[in-house]
Amino acid sequence: RDAIIKLAMDLGSSIAESDELMEVKKLQDQLQADETAFGLVMKYQAARMNLENQQRAGQNITPQDENHLSILEQQMQNNALIQQVMDAQDRFNNLMQAVYYAMNQSLSGGCSPDGCGGSCSGCGM
Repeated sequence: RDAIIKLAMDLGSSIAESDELMEVKKLQDQLQADETAFGLVMKYQAARMNLENQQRAGQNITPQDENHLSILEQQMQNNALIQQVMDAQDRFNNLMQAVYYAMNQSLSGGCSPDGCGGSCSGCGM
């Protein structure tokens, strides 16, 4: 059991030092320092949360509310820094999915490190 926990800690450390996570953190810091981009993200999150709360409360969502959210989404798509953050998060998420996939394959016996022939499209090995 201790060996498994150590491997998990080593994996966590490797992920923490990965280029993908470092890039996400760097860009998130830049985003927080950029008043325009950060303000846009905050407005979008508030508008989306407001719509979700209205839906949960059984209230009708007006076309104006939906339009406001769409405009904010478009503004976010047009912001280069926000797009960089989202792209970096996608790359990190892809890394994590590959890690989960590789672990699941190992658990199910589908792909072992010793037997992998280098053609595993899921884990990239």
